[in-house]
Amino acid sequence: MTIKQLKEMSNRIKSRRLELGFTQEQFSEIIGITSSSYTKIENAFQKPSVDTLIKISINLKISLDYLVFGNEKNKPKKITDLEKLGAVLDYADIEKLMHTREVLKKLAKAKEK
Repeated sequence: MTIKQLKEMSNRIKSRRLELGFTQEQFSEIIGITSSSYTKIENAFQKPSVDTLIKISINLKISLDYLVFGNEKNKPKKITDLEKLGAVLDYADIEKLMHTREVLKKLAKAKEK
């Protein structure tokens, strides 16, 4: 892989991560690597391992072909707000979600009054 190809792949990773609304720290935790390693991958300073590429592909919901080679035929569609919410919920802490649910219930009741 040339430096140019590595930079292009890194840009595809970053763009999709941002589209899904994850920070670098959140996404590195999702794929199980340190935020330092992830930052190096996203800035094209480090080539990801095959295992890491697969995890990135799965969690960004993009094909390996598009991720590595930029094959436009396999370019992912734009993410809808509902899909963004789904991605966030997939990785959310259940306890925090339950707390958020209770807060929203209380806000809804307060608004009704």
